[in-house]
Amino acid sequence: MEHTCAAVPAAGQSAAGLSAAGLSIAIVGPGRAGAAVGRALVAAGHQVRALHSRTRAGRDRAAALFPAAEVCATPAEAAARADVVLLGVPDDSIEQTAGRIAPGVARTPAVLVAHLSGRHGIAPLAPAAAVGARPAAIHPIMTLTGAATDPDRLVGATFGVTTAPGDEDTAGLVRHLVEGIGGRVAVIPEERRASYHAALVLGGNFLATLVTAAGQLLAAAGVPDPAEALGPLLRMSLDNALAHGEDAMTGPVRRGDVGTVTAQWSELTRRDPHLADAYGALAVLTADRLERSGLLPARTAAALRAGVARPDDRPHGP
Repeated sequence: MEHTCAAVPAAGQSAAGLSAAGLSIAIVGPGRAGAAVGRALVAAGHQVRALHSRTRAGRDRAAALFPAAEVCATPAEAAARADVVLLGVPDDSIEQTAGRIAPGVARTPAVLVAHLSGRHGIAPLAPAAAVGARPAAIHPIMTLTGAATDPDRLVGATFGVTTAPGDEDTAGLVRHLVEGIGGRVAVIPEERRASYHAALVLGGNFLATLVTAAGQLLAAAGVPDPAEALGPLLRMSLDNALAHGEDAMTGPVRRGDVGTVTAQWSELTRRDPHLADAYGALAVLTADRLERSGLLPARTAAALRAGVARPDDRPHGP
């Protein structure tokens, strides 16, 4: 059953008070991340009191997940009903949404307003901070799919957290929330959020791209079950890379097999130039890192780079 917002906001406790009874939560944008974090907070003893979603489908899904919550017509109405406001909206919508919730968080005691984006720190929350809210970025380093098991995935996960410098009260509250659901806090300075998120995209999002492309190439080569064939290799490669870094690198670039790398790149150029570009860029990146680590001779690294260079990219003589 969907509960609409009452005329008078429900009273909440102070966001500074870490009561064992828990805090009241509002979720604006209860998509995968918002729903997962919200459900984990409920399991930790907090209460999701209010919700707002732009779409009817989003409202219906959220109401089913949080049947005791009020479903509000505007972000400000939802924000007015909670001690903690979670923004699960797309990256480019955070600042606009922070402005829309501002009327609901312009009150005392100060409300914690946190977004769940990896890209941003607290800068996009300025419209809410300007009316007295406590801004925070709380980003779970975990792939969330919308499945019922998503909250369980947050147990043991690291959260990239950014709060205002010197705001120990907000930092303590965020730590209380994250550790309460079984997560670990990694403090990310505002100016390093772009590097932080780029690392996760490289290691997480692009991993899926590479695995999918590798599976398609195997299928084209005649392997009947690419996922079954790749699984053991990928799991071992990932475990070794996490444990040993560059020392775990294997394959033709690590061995300095210039002919093999060039032949593979040429074949991919014929089949899929975009994939060949990715292969070439990764081969160069691997060769560069191995050379800097002393694991590949400079002459071999240079030959590898030349072997995957487009004609226009190759150095010209005098």
